Amino acid sequence: MILITGAGGYVAGFVIHALRNAGIPSDSIVGLVRSPSSVEKLRQRGVRAAIGDVTDPASLDAALRGVEQVVHLAAVNRDRGTSTMERINAQGTINVTDAAKRAGVRQIVTVVGLGADARRPFPLASTQGRGVDYLMASGVPYTVLEASVIFGAGDEFINTLAGLARIPPFMIVPGDGKSRFQPIAAQDVASCVVQSLQRADLVNRRLQICGSEVITLEGIIDCILKEMGLRRIKVHMPVPLLRVAVKLMEATLPKPPVTSSLLAQLGVDNVATDNATETVFGLRPIRLAEGIGFVREMTARKLILRTLGRLEYR
Repeated sequence: MILITGAGGYVAGFVIHALRNAGIPSDSIVGLVRSPSSVEKLRQRGVRAAIGDVTDPASLDAALRGVEQVVHLAAVNRDRGTSTMERINAQGTINVTDAAKRAGVRQIVTVVGLGADARRPFPLASTQGRGVDYLMASGVPYTVLEASVIFGAGDEFINTLAGLARIPPFMIVPGDGKSRFQPIAAQDVASCVVQSLQRADLVNRRLQICGSEVITLEGIIDCILKEMGLRRIKVHMPVPLLRVAVKLMEATLPKPPVTSSLLAQLGVDNVATDNATETVFGLRPIRLAEGIGFVREMTARKLILRTLGRLEYR
């Protein structure tokens, strides 16, 4: 039995699809979701649902009965009410690890951001880093996959840029736009997760999974504009000015398209030092230009509705 936390998320959808394609029976896959309203989404994906929350140890104990492996995908990239990076990314991973140990789970596979490190000055990286540190020291067999920007239908990062691109005539580029990324397709992440569940040689390893191309932030924007067939006047805006605008959005909008945490990380390179996607997993990564056809469906209206908390990308 495999339990997937964060099962309502877009990466989980790709993982479930990959597990089914790998021949894993649907009744052997259980998705952990926080609300009954998400049960139907999992039913449509062909798997069973368990109601629970990574912040609620008792619900984890119930969900983990009979489970042999866990795919831990529950994470947030912003603080929103009681759903904070500290509670979900750090303490949530600690709770999942402890519950898995009590249940005798034989492996946890988790996906975190590239460079997750408790010592980094970015809330997303530091909270995920603390969770990973606890997992790796727990004695529970693990596989940690560190991914750069993950793109795919339903993602947040690429779709947000696509939504902003729909608003003419300008396209804002934070800073000089030269920070480097190594985007990986959600399908490739899912393939790495499935292999991690099936290969004994990947247990108790921490591996970087990224695409094959290094591309700048401005290059990502150019790729999106090309795919959408749009011409925009690119305006490089100093990060200090953007910080003021972002703080205002955070104070007034339910789900701002950019947060202070994300803005800070956009100015930092996010590339692999030892990319395992090809060398360990044997994959030919999907290139960004090959896999972002979904941006053509993004509209300014969708971006506005999402910013107001009335719509999800997935």
